[in-house]
Amino acid sequence: MLLFLAACAHEPDPAAGADKYDLFCSSCHGADGTAGVQVDGIAATDLSTVVPTLSDNTLTTVIQDGYLKMPKQDLDDDETADVIAYLRETFGG
Repeated sequence: MLLFLAACAHEPDPAAGADKYDLFCSSCHGADGTAGVQVDGIAATDLSTVVPTLSDNTLTTVIQDGYLKMPKQDLDDDETADVIAYLRETFGG
């Protein structure tokens, strides 16, 4: 049973995460993560400063549930893991 579960585990893919980032995140955070587009008077977070300070669990919550003016994103757990892998590869942490 454990072997079956291990075989089914998703290996996060930063390249797939980059594609999802482009679709779901770049319009506010920018292609380089530092755009800070204003939404109702609040600038989107500069990802190069915040990603290294947050755990994967916190990033998952922010992405899937939203935070302040950032709306929740319609990503499943595997897609979210891919985006986080891309964020870690691109912005550190």
